[in-house]
Amino acid sequence: MSIKSHAFGRVTLTDEDAKKFKNQVRYGKPKAAAVKSVKNGVVLVREFEKAGKIRLSIKRAKVKVG
Repeated sequence: MSIKSHAFGRVTLTDEDAKKFKNQVRYGKPKAAAVKSVKNGVVLVREFEKAGKIRLSIKRAKVKVG
């Protein structure tokens, strides 16, 4: 069981790792945050294709001091 990476970006999974990956792809369920991110990304891509630009707002993280 191993993961082998190659100089040109190829990754090969063998034995147990390949089985785990295959099962994750086949039976795994995405987290709600991942589904939401994809939906938001699709909206942004469509807006970009239509208008040629998008506007992003960044919120500051709340930092707890002390």
